[in-house]
Amino acid sequence: MDGPLNRASRLVSWFVRPFAGQEPSFYRAITACLLAAGFFWQMNALNKTYTTRLNYPLAWRYDSARYVPMRPLPEALPVTVTGQGWRLLRANMGWGTRPAVLRPVPLPGTRYLPADAWRLGLQSALEGVQVTEWAGDTLRLTFDRIASRQLRLALPRDSARFYTARFTPAVVTFRGPASVVSALPDPYPMLVPRATSKRADDEVEVAVEAPARVRASVPSVQMRCKSRAAEPSRSLLRRTFSPHE
Repeated sequence: MDGPLNRASRLVSWFVRPFAGQEPSFYRAITACLLAAGFFWQMNALNKTYTTRLNYPLAWRYDSARYVPMRPLPEALPVTVTGQGWRLLRANMGWGTRPAVLRPVPLPGTRYLPADAWRLGLQSALEGVQVTEWAGDTLRLTFDRIASRQLRLALPRDSARFYTARFTPAVVTFRGPASVVSALPDPYPMLVPRATSKRADDEVEVAVEAPARVRASVPSVQMRCKSRAAEPSRSLLRRTFSPHE
């Protein structure tokens, strides 16, 4: 039966038969010819102009001593570029390329970097390649001013009902985004460790836990904590000081 598999087998045999029984030098010559043809074809293809999409790395430059980003700045930008195949291959593989330097104006709030600033930074880094399109929805930037604030340390209200505490140092400076630092409570609550001794002369080290993007001037403080004496109940006071007795 002359099926598709038989026809395919005969076709392969017809193609391979001339190469059977040849000297090793013949196969080396054939291999060299195929490699040379592939090399010249690749060279010719890389000399043409193409359009492709890249994730190009970014380098941010701003006054980090006065401003802080409220969300992570993008490390790369998806862009569509047009250029010679060799240049696109280098940009895609990262050979000899440098990140695009972007210099935003870090004013407080959420805003977008102007398109001219993006194009200038990208074109300076991508020499010989034209940027035709970029993902504008990834360019949203949120900055805030850096502020410092000194806060006294104290126990939370629920813990202050049962304990008294002294902290060393008693005041800690918090530094971070102004919107976050200004919202910190004053005094700043410090949690009492569970295994706290009831003796007043015992000190324990307590970590200063700050919100994200906020740094405390000290990582921990010394706390001397003591349990409050149990107050007599009202019924006991009535019995003790009852005028009828």
